[in-house]
Amino acid sequence: MLKIPASQPLRDFAADVRSADQLRLLNKQDAKAATREVARQFEALLVQQMLKSMREASTHFDESSNSSIDLFRGMYDQQLAQSWTRSGGTGLADAILRQIEVQTNPALLDQPRTGRAQLAVTAPVRQAAAAAANSAAPVAAATAKDAAAQFLDRIGNAAGPAAERLGVAPSLLVAHAALETGWGRKPIRDAAGNDSHNLFGIKAGGDWQGRTAEVTTTEFIHGVPQKRVERFRAYDSYAEAFADYAALIERRYQGALAQDAGGYGAALQAGGYATDPRYADKFTRVAVQVARLQDSSRIG
Repeated sequence: MLKIPASQPLRDFAADVRSADQLRLLNKQDAKAATREVARQFEALLVQQMLKSMREASTHFDESSNSSIDLFRGMYDQQLAQSWTRSGGTGLADAILRQIEVQTNPALLDQPRTGRAQLAVTAPVRQAAAAAANSAAPVAAATAKDAAAQFLDRIGNAAGPAAERLGVAPSLLVAHAALETGWGRKPIRDAAGNDSHNLFGIKAGGDWQGRTAEVTTTEFIHGVPQKRVERFRAYDSYAEAFADYAALIERRYQGALAQDAGGYGAALQAGGYATDPRYADKFTRVAVQVARLQDSSRIG
């Protein structure tokens, strides 16, 4: 039988499925060492959850995130939690181990405690979160910027005629499309998986005679987000989507005509284009990002 020295740590790679087998083997050879390792693993899980909660509580915008970046961050945090608890951790593993020992031998309650008397969680977790953010942020930012630039290249030319028709800057229409599609990462697709080219989330009412696509979307009902299945219009090209969008703005959102970014977004929200109570604010922020990207591309 393979012998695992009690002083030898289990594998540090968080995704290594063989760690559980090693733990079972260690338990047969040295129950106390195995108990300590279980306590450390439990501490690592709690640290990982704290890192996740801190990320979710931090201000971020959906347009700068996608599933690949979220997966990378999750894997990084998982590995960070493992490595950090292996090098000392918060002291929670020691507390768990002592509690287990006390249950086995209540007489330990009468003995003075050694080591750390309290959990030092706040400062170490803050340092770990900072390390995670510093490592992941450059990759996430570069990936998001590349995706945004590709989105602008893909739809930029189609925005010109519609913008001229409405008397607004093309960048405003591009910004609206970026907001509705998450910079092109969340396109509306039909049942066959085909792109509907619907850049603006325009729904298919009873008077729509063209193709449609049904997808699950988030609607705010009395300020509360709810998931609902809605029917959306489908087009053959982005040019067709922009033309239909321009007709809709002329017909129902005339207050947006000849406006800057702030006025355009405010007019959309006031006219009920979306149910999100922060829609105008989000539109303005995306419009600023579009303008910066366009400026950088011209400079480049």
